[in-house]
Amino acid sequence: MGKRNEWAPNLDPIQVTVEAMGLDMVVQELFRGKQDPKTQLFSLVPGLAESWTQPDPKSVVVKLRKGVVFHDGSPFNAQVVKWNIDRMLSHPKSAAKTDLLTLDSATVVDDYTVRLNLKSPPAGLLERLSDLNTQHRTAMSSKEAVDKNGEDYISRHPVGTGPFTFAEWKTGESMTVKKWDKYWEMGEDGQPLPYLDSIIFRWVADKTVKAVEIRTGNLDIVDEIDAKDFAAIKASPDLEFVEYPWSSQVQYLFFNMQQPPFGGNVKLRQAALYAIDHENIAKTVGLGAGYPAYYFWGKGTLGYDESLPRYGFQPDKAKQLVKDAGFPNGVDANATLIAREPDNRTAQVIKSMWDAVGIRTVLDPIERTAVVAKWQKGDFEVGLSGRGWGEMDPDGYSYRLIKEGSFNFAQWDDANVTQCMADGRNTAEEAKRIEIYKRCQQIIYEQAPYGQSWYFPKNVVVNKKVKGWLTTWHEGVRLTYAWLDK
Repeated sequence: MGKRNEWAPNLDPIQVTVEAMGLDMVVQELFRGKQDPKTQLFSLVPGLAESWTQPDPKSVVVKLRKGVVFHDGSPFNAQVVKWNIDRMLSHPKSAAKTDLLTLDSATVVDDYTVRLNLKSPPAGLLERLSDLNTQHRTAMSSKEAVDKNGEDYISRHPVGTGPFTFAEWKTGESMTVKKWDKYWEMGEDGQPLPYLDSIIFRWVADKTVKAVEIRTGNLDIVDEIDAKDFAAIKASPDLEFVEYPWSSQVQYLFFNMQQPPFGGNVKLRQAALYAIDHENIAKTVGLGAGYPAYYFWGKGTLGYDESLPRYGFQPDKAKQLVKDAGFPNGVDANATLIAREPDNRTAQVIKSMWDAVGIRTVLDPIERTAVVAKWQKGDFEVGLSGRGWGEMDPDGYSYRLIKEGSFNFAQWDDANVTQCMADGRNTAEEAKRIEIYKRCQQIIYEQAPYGQSWYFPKNVVVNKKVKGWLTTWHEGVRLTYAWLDK
């Protein structure tokens, strides 16, 4: 299977901040998302949790699946679930904290029952504890593996309950997983899962190479091919092309709210956003598969509303705002980005648009790990990148909008949006939540810490000899039930 050239520097689920391809075959969450093939909507179904009830607004009681063991032979039970949740909530390097803002603690009721003690109604919480959580930060790890070997061990050698065991990881190149012969789940045919003996996940930087590799049979599955290769892929009788419109990839930008020239200068930020020609950039960079993106919220997420105010292309207004911001002769700016496509092409077009209104921009493309470190430290002026646009629940956006959010690269610390997101998180009625999240989007619009340019639906290409695979919320396929038709 071929993936884009991104990889997690750490395989401990709670510390993962980018997708660690293959990790979802090794570790599992309490809940799963299942897609309705007719409506394409996802709903929660049992995973390691067999069932759950909500006896009152401040607690969820979870019954766990019995007979499950980790790959090191240790049992999966309530004590292990509590230990995992405690790590998510308290570990100093946990990226899962922001996923669980409504969760106070976990209590062991008996060996196979856990009570989730909540700070507020569980709006979106169970989705964050499911495999709908893209990076699998809330997956269960073996307590015994950590007790015996230390936490550094699972950062390089994850130990979970999934259908495949971790075999080999070549950082930045590939991950290999092998069949787990004590996996708990049976297939529809009554036979033990998984059917495949092993899977090799390869990271492939060049999308053109991925298209060639899938067409020549060197890869069986690839994701995110370029629009220029769509026609050839669709023409192949051996390949199946699938778009994921519910999980689009948006090209976005974020201003450093704590540093000049954009920090503390909302007019300059607004000028930069009014200078972007969304229609043009979607057409030229999207190569026929792109669409203009105006909102921080993704389509399909609760509260998305195209009647809300947005920044459209108004170059004259942008030029005046640059002057009003205190720069009558224009301003110099530095933009950092990941050295990859389509980020490079997008950045070049945005640079030309900003240059034209007096925001003279220097582009600084950097290797992914290094640039993310700069963004996390606040060592930049404006960042350009891509992100997943859709969230099952809007609370998932908190990790970019509140001070302690693990993806708050904008360094944004705004009491109004923090309170707004908390109000949405702490409200159970959907109609009220919709109105709250519209208010949150209004604050984002007014303060302009973020901007969007264009998006494209994610896609996968699968060789038709691969049978039994399922779509997931994020890009990719679930291979737990897959087999090869030879």
